[in-house]
Amino acid sequence: MKYLIALLGGVATGVIAILLHQSIPPVGVIVAMAFSYLAIRYLGQQFGRRSYKWIAAMSWIAVLLRGSTFGEGQELLVQADGVGSTLLLLGTVIVLAAIAARV
Repeated sequence: MKYLIALLGGVATGVIAILLHQSIPPVGVIVAMAFSYLAIRYLGQQFGRRSYKWIAAMSWIAVLLRGSTFGEGQELLVQADGVGSTLLLLGTVIVLAAIAARV
């Protein structure tokens, strides 16, 4: 059950990060990355194991990768502009830093 909660927590965090990153461009991406770090770190602290943080982080990355590819209607949720690239690159590093943080 904890694995499922970690998976859904990572998916929810990824969706929130995608929706936040384009709002008020410099602030939205900063808030999205800070929220992602805190949420994934919280999951690890709540459940007491790093493996739950890995599950949440991998589901976060999967959601962001899906949001940055073309959908059936040729729409993109994470565009290839400065804000989108920052979310993809720096956000992934920050999520990996959340895994590396002590439980």
